[in-house]
Amino acid sequence: MDFVLSLSIPLPPLPEQHRIVDLLSRADGIVRLRREAPKKAAELIPTLFLDMFGDPAANPKGWPMAPVGDVIAAADYGSSTKSSDDGSGLPLIRMGNVDYAGALNLSDLKLVNLPTEEIEKYRLHEGDILFNRTNSKELVGKTGLWDDTRDAIAASYFIRVRVQRNKLNPRYFWAFMNSRHMKRVLFETSRGAIGQANINSKELKAFKVALPPLALQQDFAGKIEQVRSIQSQQSTATAKAQAAFDALLAHTFRN
Repeated sequence: MDFVLSLSIPLPPLPEQHRIVDLLSRADGIVRLRREAPKKAAELIPTLFLDMFGDPAANPKGWPMAPVGDVIAAADYGSSTKSSDDGSGLPLIRMGNVDYAGALNLSDLKLVNLPTEEIEKYRLHEGDILFNRTNSKELVGKTGLWDDTRDAIAASYFIRVRVQRNKLNPRYFWAFMNSRHMKRVLFETSRGAIGQANINSKELKAFKVALPPLALQQDFAGKIEQVRSIQSQQSTATAKAQAAFDALLAHTFRN
């Protein structure tokens, strides 16, 4: 406490302090609004899904239903190899890299070294679905969509699903798995000990998925891409706003 009390701080006149606070508050408000914009854009996707396909729980548009196992080409577990200690290898996508809403967060990546044959076995392809088979009961079943361009490997906590693209669009299937209806189904299906729940490949394949016309699914996928473009623009704008705020802050207190 003596050290804190002994610190010297700049003490401009009170009106100047008010001016600084007002300026920085306005700049911070712009940054906060920018941060909210991508979240608002993400909320468009569930709304679009319900508008185009209806609530899967009631299937008001009467789409034919099929077990997931009938419309996918593969459902394979990811790699159980531990991440490398020396920072070399390919990115290993872990369950923390997919959030509850199904969005990818690749800001914190571990790397893994695998033999060539295993890389080919576990490598992610564009449009792969990442189904989190083991987690807490609230989070098990969260479902991501791999739409990144880099080479990467799915970890063993995921089931990597590849759809039959003549029946199912991966972006439609991703949105279906992240619908409120499926979140309830996944929660009710998960089993296991306290703090750890599981949904295996057999159970995943038994879930029923609505099958609208493929052209409609593809139209929906195109709209998702438009939303993604908006999110990317908003993220860039947010970074610029944050940089401007940081520069203003440094300039204010440097003088």
